[in-house]
Order: sequence, then C-alpha cells, then structure tokens
Amino acid sequence: MQGGVLQFAPMKKQSLDSIVDRGLAAVDDDDLNTAENALEEAARIGGENHVRVLHLAGMVAWAQGRLDQAAGYLMQAADAAPEDPQIYLDCAECLLLHDQDLDEAEAAARAVLRLPGASTASTDQARLLLAQIRLADDDTDEALELLAGISEERKDDSAYLSTYGFVLMNSGRAREAADVLRRATEVDPEDPDVHYWYAQALDAVGDIEGSRAEMLRVLELDAEAAAELDPVSEEVAEDLRDQFESVLEEVPDRILKLVSNAPISVQARPTSDQVRAGADPRALVSFIGRPHTDDADARLDSIVLMRDVLLDEIEGDDDIPELLMVGLVDELRRFFRLEGLEVASGAEED
Repeated sequence: MQGGVLQFAPMKKQSLDSIVDRGLAAVDDDDLNTAENALEEAARIGGENHVRVLHLAGMVAWAQGRLDQAAGYLMQAADAAPEDPQIYLDCAECLLLHDQDLDEAEAAARAVLRLPGASTASTDQARLLLAQIRLADDDTDEALELLAGISEERKDDSAYLSTYGFVLMNSGRAREAADVLRRATEVDPEDPDVHYWYAQALDAVGDIEGSRAEMLRVLELDAEAAAELDPVSEEVAEDLRDQFESVLEEVPDRILKLVSNAPISVQARPTSDQVRAGADPRALVSFIGRPHTDDADARLDSIVLMRDVLLDEIEGDDDIPELLMVGLVDELRRFFRLEGLEVASGAEED
C-alpha cells in the first residue's frame, strides 16, 4: 500500500506539469481554447492555488486582455517562491508592460538573480527587465549597470540592443544610441518599435532625412500588423472633433491662440506624405504645417486626429479625453517648441 502511494504522487505531479506545459505552449501559439481547457484540467488536479496553476491562469488572462486578473494571478504565483525562474519573469514582464506595479515587477525580476539554479538565459532576461524598470523610474545609471552584467552572447540580440539604445537616449548619449539602434534594426528589421526609437535617435543627432525614412518604415510595419478597420465614418469624426474641442477649452488662452484657427479633421492613420513632412506615425494628434525652427516661426495649417492610433491605446471611452490631452501637449511641445507644458493641465511650468 505504501509503495502504491509513493508511486502515485510523482505520477500526479508529472501529469500536472505536463498539462500546464501544454497550456503554456498553447498560450504561446495563441490557441486560447486549448489553453483554457488545460487550465481547467490543471485546476482539477492541483487546485486553483497551486503555483503552476496560478502561473497558467495568469498567462491565459494576459493573453485574453484581462490585465488586472493576469497581474493578480502572476503575483500570487511569484509570492509562492517557486523555483521556476519563468514564473518570476512572466510576472515582472506583465507588470512592467502594462504599468501595473513597478515595485512588484522589480521584486519579481530580482528574485531570479537570487535563484541558485537559474540559467544564464534567465538571469540575462531578469537584468534586461530590471534595466527597463529602472529606466521607467528615471534611473539610467543603474539601468546601464544592469545591462553591463548581461552575458556577451546576449548582447547581439534585438531585445538587448533596443533596450541599451533606449537607455543611452535617455542618458543624453544620442549619437551612441543611434549606432546601437541601427544595429538593432539590422538584427530585427520587422520590429516597428526598434525603427521608431532609431528614428528618434536620428532626429536627436540632426539626421532629419534618415529619421523620416525610419518613420515611414514604422508607418508601413504598423499598418501591416493592424487589424483591418472600416473607414472613418462622419459620425466618428464628428465625435472625436467634439471631444478634442472640449479638450482645447482646458488649455490657457495664450496657448489656445496658437491652434484655434486650424481646421480639425480625422483620418485613420497618417499618410506617407504627412510622415515625409514630419508627422509622427504614432501620434494621436498631428499638427500639419511648418514647425518652429531657429530660422522661422511655426505655421500651423491643420490638425489631424488619428482614429487607429487612438484605438491602439484606448481601453475604454473614458480614456479618450486624457489621451487627446496627452497627444495635444506632446504636439505643442514638438511643433512650437513649448517644452514647459504639463500634460495634466496644459499649463506651463514655472
């Protein structure tokens, strides 16, 4: 009888592990039906609070866009102090990417560095996530230290190069950043984010032509990845214009005078010609005209609101006014060189 019990326990654990592994593989393959079935089966065997079940539950919720639940499940899994570094890494990445709880994200990533059996690949990934977390907290010095600790073989991949380049940009080292981000685009030419950061670095070093060429590539790659949507209806356009005009009422009169006479239109995404002329392909609010330069004042011809860019960022209709305000202030800074504007109020800093 005792022998039967001793044989049954490992079989049960192996069965649970194989089910969870199948579910996680299904999440990676975007096969959510299989992942959900595996989650139900794993919960029946191990219970809903088993660390591996919690991990799978978090990954399924994340894939389904249930971000609060995903974060909750993954933090519970990490709190159980598992030996699997991937649980901590998934927890940290979910929290970081969706602005959930950077302190918890940092704790999870640092836990991997303390695991005695963690592989070099796992500790490299932990340092990469920690560098991004420290950058989000404006600590570029520690971000650079963390990146320096990554293994040499990992320093040729796109994730490392793009993160390193972004940290260099935020450290005021734009020329070095441009060199690193150029290498990142060569390693992963289909990643629009890398092209976007590279374009920003080129702009910072004065290579306007190169920057706009990269932004055109961003426009192309974003369009390829986007879901096909209906053309912008007049009803949607009118609603967005009305909401934007309400946002304009919140800005100071001195700032309002800069934009009040410009016609407002709505389109899906920027056109190639608009990007060639300097529009940001990921800007929700685009000012069309001639930006302020050292030699000439700005000339604003029109304002365009980008419906698809809004849909990429929105979680609910209540988000629209805030996103429009952020887009407006970003464009005011860029087009008129009004660097002292605050997002919350649109007022200038003292």
